[in-house]
Amino acid sequence: MIRQLCVFLALLVLLARPVLGDDGLLAEGRRLYLEGQRADGSPLEGWRPGGERLRGRDMACVQCHRRSGMGTVEGVVIVPPVAGLGLFSPGRPASGHVPRRAAGMTLQDHAFRTRPAYDGASLGRALREGIGAGGVPFEPLMPRYTLSDREIAALSAWMRSLGSTPAPGVDDAASGGTLHLATVIAPDADPRQRDAMRAVLQHCVAQRSPQPGSGRQPWQLDEWQLEGPQEGWRAQLAEHMRSQPAFALLAGVGREWQPIHDFCEAEGVPCLFPNTDAAGPAPYASIYLWPGVALEGAVMARQLAEQARPPRRVVQVFAQRDIGRFGAAALTAALPGVKQLDAGFAGSLDESRARKLLASLKAGDALVLWLAPADLRRFFAARPTPPAGISVLLSGTLAELDRASDGALIPPAWRPALRFTYPFELPDERLARMVFNLGGWMSGHGLALARDTERIQGNTYSACEVTARALYTMAGRHSRDYLLELVEDSYAGAVATAFPRFTLGPGQRFGSKGAYWMRVGSSGRLEVDGDWIVP
Repeated sequence: MIRQLCVFLALLVLLARPVLGDDGLLAEGRRLYLEGQRADGSPLEGWRPGGERLRGRDMACVQCHRRSGMGTVEGVVIVPPVAGLGLFSPGRPASGHVPRRAAGMTLQDHAFRTRPAYDGASLGRALREGIGAGGVPFEPLMPRYTLSDREIAALSAWMRSLGSTPAPGVDDAASGGTLHLATVIAPDADPRQRDAMRAVLQHCVAQRSPQPGSGRQPWQLDEWQLEGPQEGWRAQLAEHMRSQPAFALLAGVGREWQPIHDFCEAEGVPCLFPNTDAAGPAPYASIYLWPGVALEGAVMARQLAEQARPPRRVVQVFAQRDIGRFGAAALTAALPGVKQLDAGFAGSLDESRARKLLASLKAGDALVLWLAPADLRRFFAARPTPPAGISVLLSGTLAELDRASDGALIPPAWRPALRFTYPFELPDERLARMVFNLGGWMSGHGLALARDTERIQGNTYSACEVTARALYTMAGRHSRDYLLELVEDSYAGAVATAFPRFTLGPGQRFGSKGAYWMRVGSSGRLEVDGDWIVP
């Protein structure tokens, strides 16, 4: 019996060796494809015809064929897909409309649509010599690589893995399944903002979802309502995803967003255009409307650094448990050589604390206020006029100056010394654009624009429209990485955002990237005080 057991275990080891080897080959292929790095850590090498030799990340396949392996378009050059299901099958001519042509002329399709299937030998020739499986030379943009047989096999293994497993949140199309989307609502969301987001998103997804008989999977929107303190949000998200996986998270609303950001990044689930002013750091799976209050901190730092006389000291006032802390941290990081004081406070701002702080300020100081309206009123009530010789900077987002067209919140005596960041389109122009691009759609669905909710209404509609365009372009080739890449290309649908400039591109994760520098004029109206600033 013992001898038989030993023989059985030995067979298991022998059978396991190819699996372990395949895993190692896949890891090598991943590094080559995504990082341009060989197994020993040395850079991948190659060249383009007529060009200089290239090394490392510049040579990585991901640069053109993208993380999904679904390719892209570079000017008039089509970068074809290399995901395994398509690469190792014969090319397929494009279906649908046939272009018009003159009598006697023949249509010559792209070589990647008419080629035979690749195998190990033809893939090696393609990568080393730039000759496709059908014998047609590649465009000069396609590098020629110096690769060993094992590296060819490793890249083949990685490309075969792309799109090889079903995407979470997408039911079997053959059984008339559904594509599941979800929206996350954090418990700290303002009720009016929450309800405005929910109404727009529900109507938009229902309208844009493919209809029965269209040949496409319909979309279902689920609502993930979080509860309790932030420490428990990630576990709740994981349970929602386990109970009913979502292909992507769409819009959503919350003042704090870090736990949701961390979940999206860890799970690789696209988190598209959440309504938050506290975007998470270094996003890949998340695409945000804008970087949040951290952008305001960077804009303030640039303005302070460019002053003829740099500030003697920067004093920042913020609630320790509110999102202003992110803006304060960004400003501090951008001005490492300037003396700073973080006057963070717990709970609500106390007037006596504000008076003491104001009394400590000296000429040449810069006072930065990251305060919500209630705390801002208490701060200004602590002293009718600002200390002499100081400059005052204010977060227009936290002060909610985008919800009104005047600066009534700012006392007249404070206005000459005060400037503020404003990352949105000016209120009157924004509302006019919202009415033009969104008003008809909303009235047609029984909804109405309101001054205090039009920002979230427009942002949510744009998020839905951009995502819908990407999902339709996907045409059943469901991949989360591919969705992110298509959203980068579909941003032109963001016609109703609250921002004057909104663009995306390969690898970009923030649609709006700048802010206005503004002041409150003598009439009490908000006035632009300089150009649009991109730090």
